[in-house]
Amino acid sequence: MTRPALLTKDEVLDRLLHTFRERGYEGASMAELSVATGLGKSSLYHHFPGGKIEMAQQVMDHLDRQLASQLFGPLRSERSPARRLGEMLDTIDRFYEGGRKACLLERLCASVDRAQFRRPLRLAFAGWMEAIEALCLEVGLPKAVSRARAQDFIVRLQGALVVCAGTNDLSVFERTIRDLRTSVLAPP
Repeated sequence: MTRPALLTKDEVLDRLLHTFRERGYEGASMAELSVATGLGKSSLYHHFPGGKIEMAQQVMDHLDRQLASQLFGPLRSERSPARRLGEMLDTIDRFYEGGRKACLLERLCASVDRAQFRRPLRLAFAGWMEAIEALCLEVGLPKAVSRARAQDFIVRLQGALVVCAGTNDLSVFERTIRDLRTSVLAPP
């Protein structure tokens, strides 16, 4: 009998991320997390002594690192603001598979243990909004308009994901991505 391949820490975190997105924080039992990672429960506790809360916190840190390079990276390029916004929206569309995948941030916001995640959630949303706001400021939008557009961006994106999950109508997400391409940087 051959031994299963050992997973890297990033692979374990990717599998935990997938499970939390699919099942929600409360819905992801230790048994399911064990199956998803291929690690026994005792091994999971060895790697994550704080249990499921520590897993979710490390998954958020892992996701932050991914988003910093894949999502915010395009925003720091030398391309035009509209092109950078488009590249970021392309990344978002791929990451959420056109609205098929749930948002981990939303799942953790809705969990009973959300107080445990308040600070990293606040930082994740703030970082995302600051990046959008900076892009809006770059095209000459006023500060108040830029801030409102950044907040609206997150609200519309998250709302579209929730509606897609509830209705299985992926056109909501598609339309939201399309509309964000033209509305975020438009003149007031």
